[in-house]
Amino acid sequence: MDGSLTSPPRLALGLTDQRQEFAVDLARLMAGRCLIQGSSGAGKSWALRRLVEQAHGHLTTVIVDPEGEFENLAELIGATPIAAAETSTDGLTAMALAVRRHRLSVHLDLTDLSPDARIAKAAAFFSGLVMARREDWANTCLVAVDEAHLLAPHVAASSRDAEARRLGIAALTELCARGRKRGLGIVLATQRLAKVSASVLAELHNVLIGINMLDVDVKRAGELLGWPQDKAAMLRDLKPGQFVAMGSAFVTGGGGAGYPTPVTIHATVSRHLGGAPTLAAPAALPAGEARELLGVGLFSQHRDVDHGGAMRGGGARVLDAFLLDPAGPAAARIVAALAPIVPNATPCTALVDHLALAPDQVGAALDLLAALGVVDTVPRGNGRIARLSARLRLKVRETPVVGLA
Repeated sequence: MDGSLTSPPRLALGLTDQRQEFAVDLARLMAGRCLIQGSSGAGKSWALRRLVEQAHGHLTTVIVDPEGEFENLAELIGATPIAAAETSTDGLTAMALAVRRHRLSVHLDLTDLSPDARIAKAAAFFSGLVMARREDWANTCLVAVDEAHLLAPHVAASSRDAEARRLGIAALTELCARGRKRGLGIVLATQRLAKVSASVLAELHNVLIGINMLDVDVKRAGELLGWPQDKAAMLRDLKPGQFVAMGSAFVTGGGGAGYPTPVTIHATVSRHLGGAPTLAAPAALPAGEARELLGVGLFSQHRDVDHGGAMRGGGARVLDAFLLDPAGPAAARIVAALAPIVPNATPCTALVDHLALAPDQVGAALDLLAALGVVDTVPRGNGRIARLSARLRLKVRETPVVGLA
C-alpha cells in the first residue's frame, strides 16, 4: 500500500432538506479545504466527527483538539495521542514530520496549556506538517482542527497577546495556503466567525454553516453564503445538526452544492464529550470544614517573595547572555543566512558549507537559537534542518532565494 488515493471517495455526511444524499468528495475537499461553523450547540463538533469517522480509512488523519473533546474519536480511528503540554515545541515539529513520513494518524491534545502556549505549540506542529520532505507529500493527510478561533484569533485580547496572535494566524494561514500542494487537507471548526482571522477564512473554499445567533456572526455567515442580511437571519432558526452547505467538495443527489444547500448531518459513531454537563448541587458542609478545604487563612500566612528587581530587564539580560555565549557569533551568522530563504528550511550540512563552520559550531549555535525561540530546528535522519521561527518569518517580506548556495 503506497498511501495514495486511488479513486476519489465520496463520504456520506447527511441528507438535504429534499431527503437527497449529501456527501463530500474527499479529493475536492483536500484541494479546497473546509470550514465548519456554528454557535455553541449547533453541532459543529458533530459534523467534524462525522467527517473524520468517514474519512479516516482513506488517508492519514490528524485531530487538533484544543479542548480535549475528541479522545474517544481518536481511540475509534486508532490515532496515537500526543499531549502537547508534555512535549517540547521542537518535539512537536519532529513528530509532525514523522506523521507525514510514516502515515501515522494522531490526536494532538492542546489542553492544560495557556492561550499563548497553545498557539505556540500548535504552530510548531503545523510547521512540521508543512516542512515535510517532497517525497512525503504523496502521503495524504486530513488535518481536522476544532475551535480554530483559539489558534488564530481575529483580535488579540491584549497588546501582550498580539505576538502570539500573529504567530497563530501565520501558522494556520501557511498550513491552509501551502498545504494543498503538500498533500494536506484542512478542515477548521469554530463557534464564532467574528473570532477567526479573516486571512484564515479566506483560504477555506467549502463551508458548512450552522446556527448563528449574534448579529455580527449572522452577517459574516451571510457574506460567506452570498445571502443578504434578511435571508441570513434564517440561520437563527436552524436546529442542532442542521447546516447550510456550499462548495465544490459537496455533492447532493441532484449534483453539486455550488449554491447554499440546507442539510442535516447523519449520526456519529463516537459520542460527543463536550456537551452540557449534568447539574450537580453544591456540597453541604459545615463552615469550618469548608474553610479547611479552601485553605482559608493558610495562604495569607505567607507574603509574596520580593525578587528586588531580579526579574526586571529580562530582555537586556537575555541579550547579554547571547552576546557572551561562545555560540553567539555563529548564531548571528546563521540567522543572517536563514533570512533570505524564508519560509524555507535548510539542512545543517548546508549551513556548515555555506558559513564554513564546523558541524559542532553549527549545532551549538542552533541549540542557542532554538532555546531563544529564534529558529525551528528538528532532527531529520542523520542530520538536522532549521528555519527562522514563525514570528521572525512574519517580518521577512520577500524571499530572494529558496536555498543556500
